[in-house]
Amino acid sequence: AKYAIPTAGYRAFTEYAEALDYVASRPLPAVLKYDGLAAGKGVVIAETQEEADAALKDMLLDDKFGEGKVVVEDFLTGPEFSFMCFVSGRKVWPMALAQDHKRAFDGDKGPNTGGMGAYSPLPFVTAEDERYALEKILQPAADAMVAEGCPFEGVLYGGLMKTPQGIKVIEFNARFGDPETEVVLPRLKSDIVDIFCAVADGADTRLEWHDFATLGVVLASKGYPGSYEKGHQIKGLDRVGSAVYHMGTKADGGRILTAGGRVLFVVGKGATLAEARANALKDVAQIGCDNLFYRTDIGHWAFEK
Repeated sequence: AKYAIPTAGYRAFTEYAEALDYVASRPLPAVLKYDGLAAGKGVVIAETQEEADAALKDMLLDDKFGEGKVVVEDFLTGPEFSFMCFVSGRKVWPMALAQDHKRAFDGDKGPNTGGMGAYSPLPFVTAEDERYALEKILQPAADAMVAEGCPFEGVLYGGLMKTPQGIKVIEFNARFGDPETEVVLPRLKSDIVDIFCAVADGADTRLEWHDFATLGVVLASKGYPGSYEKGHQIKGLDRVGSAVYHMGTKADGGRILTAGGRVLFVVGKGATLAEARANALKDVAQIGCDNLFYRTDIGHWAFEK
């Protein structure tokens, strides 16, 4: 708010009654966020006043996550996307855009995960959108940190949403995004070591990009993001032509075993997103394991728009 970076309208509360009155005065749904660590369970999208009441009681009366305050935000709609930038003080070098898919199953169904796939570029984000996001969100954030006396060096991750009222920031992170990075960096034509050195030294550099598309599909253990078994053998990796990122595997002699929730990430390339998806899914089909599942519709936002 201080630096006029577009985001959802919000107010913060420590008193239950005040928070409830505010929610009642606003259109639903309301986004209720506990201001503190809550093991990933501190955000509630309340569709009704009753849901809001229950969540606010949890957060402010019963101290479910500990004492603290609640931020009540306006609910935003639209496709989300990830805009990562290399930053060194006031210097901001934008990366190619990507979108990841958080829900476990096709059709964006099921529980949220750490990401079941991602792709780049994004046909529904225009060059004008991208320029606006850079000039009104990412650059002002970097400038603001300089103004506050804590200049940033590294990767600034902007989680953005294209709303009917324009692009707004949902979240910032000070890191690469996963699984977006695995589809963005293969499109980088420039030497990443030169970029890292420029960021560290505050020097000038420029980023060049390949114009091919990338699309990646995560293979996850059945049961993820809940409880799942480990130790299942993975076969057929030698038949895969695409890049394979090992997210949760373990070497056991000559065998590769599952050892995590998200296990493998297969990233296909192509002249178009459709070709990249076809290549990724063709290679996923080469991988044999009786305890893995994956989504077949990664990139559907791009294909539907």
